[in-house]
Amino acid sequence: MPESKDVSKTLNIVDSDKPFLIYCNSTTMGMTPWDIRIKFMEVFDVEGNNVLAKNHGTVVMSPGHAKAALEALQSTVKQYEEKFGEIDLTRIHSIIEASKSTS
Repeated sequence: MPESKDVSKTLNIVDSDKPFLIYCNSTTMGMTPWDIRIKFMEVFDVEGNNVLAKNHGTVVMSPGHAKAALEALQSTVKQYEEKFGEIDLTRIHSIIEASKSTS
């Protein structure tokens, strides 16, 4: 049986011509048999049932990469909560519900 070699690789990142950073506080997701799409938005006004959001863009990826990204995000959130405490979604959900009832 051949010996398994542990080969570590270094990731070298080269910026594109137009690298960007966006703030996102809302997402929507969709899928086809071939890909998964995540739209990144910033909600900046809520009045009753009227929500105003700016669409910053959509990321399209293969289902396999989406699952790998999900695992990486779950791991990062777990590390965040271990360091800073649990993220309480109850408050966020109550704000959303309250904004719906003030129409």
